[in-house]
Amino acid sequence: MPDLTIERGRGATYSSDRWTVYEHGTYERGSVLAGQSRRIWLDDFDTLEEAVIAYPDAVVSTCSTYQPPYLNHLPEDGE
Repeated sequence: MPDLTIERGRGATYSSDRWTVYEHGTYERGSVLAGQSRRIWLDDFDTLEEAVIAYPDAVVSTCSTYQPPYLNHLPEDGE
């Protein structure tokens, strides 16, 4: 079963008062972000009640679960 949250829609480039459902996991091996946290938008609703009915196994989050990607592409000092 996927890790699901219901929260107010917040991300790097958007903000919404709608209740948004996200699936959480990690990027696959073939991605440049492999192994890092991934959050996928699934759906959004006008009310929390609608979201809970549609996704009863999701956890309601009181804050945004957005995390910016971490890119460490620069060499260490001396490399």
